[in-house]
Amino acid sequence: MFNVVTITREYGSGGSEIGRKVADLLGWELLDRKLIERVALMGKIDFALAEQLDGKSGAWWEKLLSCFRHGGSALYLGDSPEIEIDNDTLQGLTARIIMTAGNAGNCVIVGRSSQCVLRQVGQALHVLVYAPMPEKLDRMKQRHPHERDLVGLLHQVDTERIHYAETYFGCDSDNRQLYHVCLNSTIGLDACAELIVSALHSAKREPQRSVPHAG
Repeated sequence: MFNVVTITREYGSGGSEIGRKVADLLGWELLDRKLIERVALMGKIDFALAEQLDGKSGAWWEKLLSCFRHGGSALYLGDSPEIEIDNDTLQGLTARIIMTAGNAGNCVIVGRSSQCVLRQVGQALHVLVYAPMPEKLDRMKQRHPHERDLVGLLHQVDTERIHYAETYFGCDSDNRQLYHVCLNSTIGLDACAELIVSALHSAKREPQRSVPHAG
């Protein structure tokens, strides 16, 4: 029986909002921004900094890594200046929290390569949300009204997410075999959320089948 949902989404597809709606319908915990807070707490990273960086990109560690690459201020684990947080440390903290949440169940996890972290966890239903470019551009115009190159932004964020999954998990997040459900969000965010919940309820009445391993 599935008791975890992971939402992998193309940037601008509305996947985060769908995840929130699914969590509301099920009464489950939503791990999206809350996941950022937990990683910040575990790594003793300033909450305000994590939230600020998250607001500038689809995934907060992407901005952190960009900060490192361009000589920005270093962040350190706990109170020790000798243990600098790098991308490997951040990834490890994030994966640990995702795995803990996945094993506990009753949660919806948005992004952060959670479909890769939990691909061997049988109770996790993996969902991919996508949308055609015009749909994503319409949504992004509202989110980034002053951005001149929305197509470039969409491509950049999606590419960074794909690279993150490949680097740390040897996982091709474009591989449809990773997912139980693939949804085009043009049918409506509410409809997508309801279909996911319906899939969960239907799966309770049938023998469970795991997603084949997809590297």
